[in-house]
Amino acid sequence: MKRMWLCLLLALVLGVPAVPARAEQAPWTVLVYLCGSDLESRSGQASEDIREILASGAGASGSVNVLAATGGSAMWQRYGISNTRVQYYNLRGDAPLLLAEAGGVSMGSADTLAAFLRYGLSNAPAGRTALILWDHGGGPVYGVCEDENHPGDALTLPELRDALNRGLNGARLDLLAFDACLMNSVDACALAADFANYTVSSQEMVTGTGFTYDEWLAALAADPGMDPLALGELIARSYVAGSGSGRTQDTATMSVVRSDAMAGVVRAADAFAAALTPMLADRMPSVARLRNRLTSFGEFLDEDASDLVDIGALCDAFSPLLPDECAALRAAAEAAVAFNATTDDIAGQAGGLSLFMPYSTARQDRAGIADLYGNQKGDYAALVTALAAGFSSGDYAMTAAGQSAEPFYLYDGESEPTGALCSIWDGLYGDAAAQQAAQSGGGIWAGLAGAPAPTAAPGGIWAGLGGATPAPTQAAPDAVLAGIWAGLTSASEEYYQSQTPNQNVQPGISEAATPDAVVAAAQDYFSASALTTQSVYTLQLTRDDLDHLAAASGALFKQEGGERVRLGDMGQSTVDWSTGLVFSMFDGAWPTLSGAPVCAERLYTQADGGVRFAIPARVNGLSMYLLAVRDADGGARVLGATQGYDEDGMAIRGSIPLEAGMTVEPLYTALDGDGNRRQWTGDALTVPPEGLTLAWRPLPPGDYEYCLALTDLTGAVQYTQGVDYAVA
Repeated sequence: MKRMWLCLLLALVLGVPAVPARAEQAPWTVLVYLCGSDLESRSGQASEDIREILASGAGASGSVNVLAATGGSAMWQRYGISNTRVQYYNLRGDAPLLLAEAGGVSMGSADTLAAFLRYGLSNAPAGRTALILWDHGGGPVYGVCEDENHPGDALTLPELRDALNRGLNGARLDLLAFDACLMNSVDACALAADFANYTVSSQEMVTGTGFTYDEWLAALAADPGMDPLALGELIARSYVAGSGSGRTQDTATMSVVRSDAMAGVVRAADAFAAALTPMLADRMPSVARLRNRLTSFGEFLDEDASDLVDIGALCDAFSPLLPDECAALRAAAEAAVAFNATTDDIAGQAGGLSLFMPYSTARQDRAGIADLYGNQKGDYAALVTALAAGFSSGDYAMTAAGQSAEPFYLYDGESEPTGALCSIWDGLYGDAAAQQAAQSGGGIWAGLAGAPAPTAAPGGIWAGLGGATPAPTQAAPDAVLAGIWAGLTSASEEYYQSQTPNQNVQPGISEAATPDAVVAAAQDYFSASALTTQSVYTLQLTRDDLDHLAAASGALFKQEGGERVRLGDMGQSTVDWSTGLVFSMFDGAWPTLSGAPVCAERLYTQADGGVRFAIPARVNGLSMYLLAVRDADGGARVLGATQGYDEDGMAIRGSIPLEAGMTVEPLYTALDGDGNRRQWTGDALTVPPEGLTLAWRPLPPGDYEYCLALTDLTGAVQYTQGVDYAVA
């Protein structure tokens, strides 16, 4: 009775209705911290979720209280919600019922969240309580809930801890859920474990409207005895099912993490870090190469990135270095993930718990990383700060950018093949063109992959390339075989030789590309191509450059006036880590959008063998990324478009379908003669009713340049000088 009179008195003082008093405490209260931001002002996504909550009927059921704090948006699309003040609403009936106003405060402030928690717990007590944080998310470095009316003000993880500590005042949440991108991490889940029994969050980006509130709230109202784990599973399952079924087929992940298991994960992460950190002194190249192989969630072409990696993938990569520590970390993560749901495309690549491993972010926001982790205790925090310092240092500069890739083997399907390989073949076995004609569609590679040519020594020409086998018995200059690696480009005592191992190569991490491996990779690559073009280029790296190399790939530029317009990476590349020779293969096919070559950058390989791509473009004047997929059978299609990240490093939620009549302008990077970069815009395309056509086709006529993109240990990319690649 006393509680009812206090609620009525509060209502009289504020001049607004209080939460209706109930004869008994409700089984559940759901508190929604709804920071609308540009998601609401541009697209009305917060209003849509309010509509879903009202439609669920949960607030009017008598078994579930649903209270929301609204704010953080320059304009609310519906319901008369203020765009200048934070307000508290009871979400029941046909429209939100205003309860109180908190003033013109920022939703990125710990004070604002703490005040809402105190209000909700006092005015809507229940047997169980869930808190949902709704808005953009940026991972552990950038936090969550950035207020559009207070630019740059988001809840950092330390502020979130402060808000939960003061707002809950010793009480405990049953469920803490992040309806925001990239908020699944060891950092966030360990923080949440101090205040909630379970955490619900996504490893990946979150779709525009996020949780399917109408579905899971209706189920909760019908079964208010549902325990927190069951509710978390329902939220995750319904979200992923709804995300993968739309026209854009969004990639989606959502997991439920047990708080009582997070202490074990933290211990295992600290043990992993304690073992890895000392290796940075003398094995930094190996660590950097392993990190470079890992795919980060929410990865686009922006300089901003999450640097959140799946713990399972991390353990797969680092097991050769730290087998025991990786096994323990994997087991701890698996024990902590109570439930995990993903769309089919990313199944197997998202195990339900991520770890922050700085790489791209180290170059862009080393100060932000230092602010968050520099004052933290523990071996994991020490590893993060050490990696950020190492990956942002200038100690790994490369000189190969002044070199040019050399044509090793060029064949256009009609003319005689040319290149260094053919010259060697001619010297050993006779006419390369005759050998080419004798093969059944596989080019010279088929001959190399088959049995050695008559009169050749066992192992054929490739044994000579490795320097391990004597020259064939037939007449051939000994110098061609004895110094073959140097002979492909120009001789230098700084080049690696096969007998001189790379001191930075660890077993199982960066293996040498054996002759058989190069042949097999080339044969597989070209036999899978629909084209007959076969181009292989090589580059010989110095010892220092090889020590500083993380990865290499071919890159294609188109000459436009005095600028080189980058079309993107190409083909398949192989690095021989014991000799420093790079092979890059290209079959002449390029991704085209309704006939126009585009910059399609690989995101990740799907579980079914297909590959996801991001294509920079302006859609109706707004800079975005087209999301596309190339299926395992070769078919390709555009799924939709997304914005990537905003200027504050926050992930932009969700994607949109491309509708008929929209204007799409492909975007590229142009380099002038001095290496200065600018954005270059291609010809505008209008989306037809049947949609844009994405296909891998021969390059249209034009003057192109082929070069190698060399990624150093810090993740920075340098391009070699270009080799002319003309298409008639």
